Amino acid sequence: MIQLLSHQEIDVAQWEACLASCPQPLVYAHAWYLNMVTKNSWQALVEIKDGKYVSVLPVAIKKWIGQKQVYQPLFTQQLGLFTTEESSHTTVVEYLEALAQHFQQLQYQLPASESFSLPNQASWQMRPRPNYELPLAAPYEVLYKGYSQNLKRSLKKAAQAGLVPVLVSSPEAVIRLFTQTKGKELPSLQSRHYAILQKLTAETQKHGVGEVWEIRKSGELVTGAIILRDAHRITFLFGASSAQGRKLGAMGFLLNYLIEQASNQHIIFDFEGSEVPGVANFYAGFGAEPVSYLSLSFQRSNTSPSWTRTVFTSLAKRLP
Repeated sequence: MIQLLSHQEIDVAQWEACLASCPQPLVYAHAWYLNMVTKNSWQALVEIKDGKYVSVLPVAIKKWIGQKQVYQPLFTQQLGLFTTEESSHTTVVEYLEALAQHFQQLQYQLPASESFSLPNQASWQMRPRPNYELPLAAPYEVLYKGYSQNLKRSLKKAAQAGLVPVLVSSPEAVIRLFTQTKGKELPSLQSRHYAILQKLTAETQKHGVGEVWEIRKSGELVTGAIILRDAHRITFLFGASSAQGRKLGAMGFLLNYLIEQASNQHIIFDFEGSEVPGVANFYAGFGAEPVSYLSLSFQRSNTSPSWTRTVFTSLAKRLP
């Protein structure tokens, strides 16, 4: 049986146990992660068998003109359906149809699959978006051979400049650098969003999946990144570079360092993708391949749902 549970009704221990049994969970789906990015405003469709959670699909909730809507929270590229071997309801469309009965408007992003199809209602729309992923199972020497010539030249230049990646405890300097550089081009990102990111980073560190990396030159921060690392993937969540950092190729140098560290392991390096050609080419330069995910929209009305430029999509277009 699939049930829509409110935030208060969700058994966190059962939730986490279900995710632990899923073959490919995403860090974004952990209850503590959702609590941070939604400020505890999320619900879930849950398949329950004998009192046990065997499938879960989380949704972030906000109110607009007195009505609850499903939206894709910032710093959460994808959510979706997470199933176990005990699941009976494994088709995403079942859950989407259930959501459409409870909410008048939805924006939702989830992994693509060959078998995926939209619900029959005409009010649904689907838009594929590109993620970039690099499997790290091969030795670093093999991965390096797949790098573009431009990236290889950039890495040599950065090495000659004596750049050294350092693991630090606080994301404050990286976030501040972003606000002083790329953040100026994204007015929809406000101080409250950066505050969420700072608290989220602290929570990811508390749970052993968050890392903050910096590269400094003569004491000045030239690039930095917030990374999520679990048993399945390393995710490039957030990054910033100064003008000097871009000139030195510091971000590429930092990401290469993380890739080298994790090489020869059966995990994925997740660049979180971009629809901006320059950024996509930068990620592809590491040998990363485009992997589509789906952005879904539903609006229960006579008008077609519109693709709004949300804070999330603005951030997704950031330059490294």
